[in-house]
Formats: sequence, structure tokens, C-alpha cells
Amino acid sequence: MSQTSSGARLRPDERRAQILAAARRVLLADPHRELTVELVAAEAGVSPALLFHYFGSKKKFQYAVIEEAAAEVMLRTAPDPSLPPDEQLVAGIRAFVRAVLEAPQLYRATLLMSAAGDPDVRALHSDLRRVFSQWVIRAVAERGIEITPVVELACHGWQGYVEQTLLVWIDNPTVSPEALEHLCAQSLDAILSTTSLTTTSE
Repeated sequence: MSQTSSGARLRPDERRAQILAAARRVLLADPHRELTVELVAAEAGVSPALLFHYFGSKKKFQYAVIEEAAAEVMLRTAPDPSLPPDEQLVAGIRAFVRAVLEAPQLYRATLLMSAAGDPDVRALHSDLRRVFSQWVIRAVAERGIEITPVVELACHGWQGYVEQTLLVWIDNPTVSPEALEHLCAQSLDAILSTTSLTTTSE
């Protein structure tokens, strides 16, 4: 449990940060456990009522947790310019998969809430996908591959493939995390290899 007493006087932004830090600890302690208001409140040393006071509702609290997690994912998957293009791409993809596996139920909830039409989560998910897709496309271009409309479409399609693959694994982890990382990283090359066939057939 957090060492910060629930009775300590904190500014609203400090209290929110304290609660979000508690949510992160709960996720790290048991990544496959559903993140509930009660668990986080207990970890933060506050009552569920106080948590709702600072976030307004369960939905807004979930969004705040997702928003913070998304920002961390983008930092962790940012390209490392010190690496060759091929290694940048593989390292970024593997970092993304590892970040998801640290909080699989949160990732699952994000995709399901986005698919269900939650406007805030959908907008955040779209922003995350756009940034990640742009990074992947730039990395592919740095490998000397011409970014044609077909290649760009393939990169976007690959991202959807990775999302679905991760969702299936979260519900039924039949392979090791290492095998999952390898599959996601290698699948991009497999999909890109079909773009030359598409161009030829045109």
C-alpha cells in the first residue's frame, strides 16, 4: 500500500497522481487481474468515494489510467536513432508488445471500449495508432523501401493484425511472450513481402 496517508493534505493534482501511481502498482503486481476502483483505492490508501471525488466516475478514472499508459507506451516505443533502421523497427515493435504484456487487461479494455464507441477512448486509441503507424512507415522507408499507397496500406493493416493477435493471446496465451514478440516483429516483413506481388499484378 502507498506510504502516503489518506489523511495527508495533497493538492488535487498530487492526489490524482498518487492514485494513478497506485493503479500502476496494482497493474504491475498482477497484470492479468482486472483493475477495479476498490483495488486501486486500497493501494492508494484512500476510499473509493475519494477516488470518485477526484476523477468524477469510474469511466473517467479508466480513461485517466489509459491515457497515462498510452503516453508511456509512446515513450518506450520511440525510435532509437543510434540503431540501424532494421534494429530500430524490431526494437520498437518488441517494446510495444512488452508494454502491452505488462498490463494486458488494460490494453484489452482500451480496444474494447474503443470498439464500443467510447468517444474519448476511441480518440485516444486513434491518436496512438496514428503515431505508431507513422513511426513504422518512416522506419520502413529508412530501410530503403518505397512508400507506395500499397505499402502504406499494408503497414496500417499490419497494425490491426498485431492488435488482434495480442487480444487473442491475452485471452488464451498458448505461446511464450518471447514467441509472441517474434511473431509480431516478423509478421511485418511477411505482409510487406506481399506488396511487390500486388504491384506486379496491377
